[in-house]
Amino acid sequence: MNERSGDVSSELYPELTVPGGLREALGREAARRAYGGEPLDPVEGFDPAVAACCARGEARFAVFATNIDEREFRIEISGPSGWPWGAFGSTDDLAVVAAILHAWRDGASIAHLRREWTLLAATPLDAAPPGRVVSTAWRLTLERSPVIRLGDAELAEALYAQPALRMFFPWPSHGQFSLLSSTADPFHEEVPRVNPAGDGRWNVVAPWSPQTPERVLGSRLSAREAAALVAANVPAGSGPAIEGGWPAGGRTA
Repeated sequence: MNERSGDVSSELYPELTVPGGLREALGREAARRAYGGEPLDPVEGFDPAVAACCARGEARFAVFATNIDEREFRIEISGPSGWPWGAFGSTDDLAVVAAILHAWRDGASIAHLRREWTLLAATPLDAAPPGRVVSTAWRLTLERSPVIRLGDAELAEALYAQPALRMFFPWPSHGQFSLLSSTADPFHEEVPRVNPAGDGRWNVVAPWSPQTPERVLGSRLSAREAAALVAANVPAGSGPAIEGGWPAGGRTA
């Protein structure tokens, strides 16, 4: 299933396979619990089967069911100013989503929501369930979400298309695209990174270490060529990325 498609898995999301998808499913859940509320709106760029949102002034509550590997309803709540960084959550229970949405519609502040539902966090990666930080980062990257660092879209797609690279943490910054072995500071880089060479071309550079100086492995490559070269130069024994900062003693078995 494409990250944004409406081809919903009947096994993971049986309630979303009927007409109306997620929008109607949340409406039915709210009606069962006598929450009320107007119908939800679609999310631009997403099929209504897998995404829905509600606005309250500049604030917005959005929910996504785009995880094709695990049942997950991902929540994003923006603040009154419209700034997208408000509260984020992840749950496999649509009733929980409906309850949070009802409280938000009733005027609950983000601070109140986070006190009442501990699944809500200040960042989307803090809200990711244990073991799913890397996959969440990739999903948000591919969906071009405004709540995560975004690099070049074509390059991100090309890197993700290489199965050997999906276990590393995507970290675009200043035009570069790194694949890290930890998801928080202190970060650790074992895999070659991709640097812009201009005109849509890319250089692949092996990371510097005390034992190995930084060196260019390939110059002026297409996104697909660069991704393939990175995948071909993943060091033996590296990955998957550790959730959290890189430990002082390095990776343990």
